[in-house]
Amino acid sequence: MPITKLLSVAQVSAKLQCARSTVRRLVADGELRASRISSRTIRISVVDLQAYLDGRANMSAPTAGPNVAAQ
Repeated sequence: MPITKLLSVAQVSAKLQCARSTVRRLVADGELRASRISSRTIRISVVDLQAYLDGRANMSAPTAGPNVAAQ
């Protein structure tokens, strides 16, 4: 099995431009694969991050409902 580069939660949050808690939630919800190195250390492979992004690429952005524009 080839070894891929592992990223920390902080590195992934910087790449996704989101909060660290969001990355942890994605991992906890099973949306983003990760490896637990120790009880406090999570690492995400570059391959798994790319797979997550590829899966999200075809999703459309949420649209505002009709009541949002009226406010």
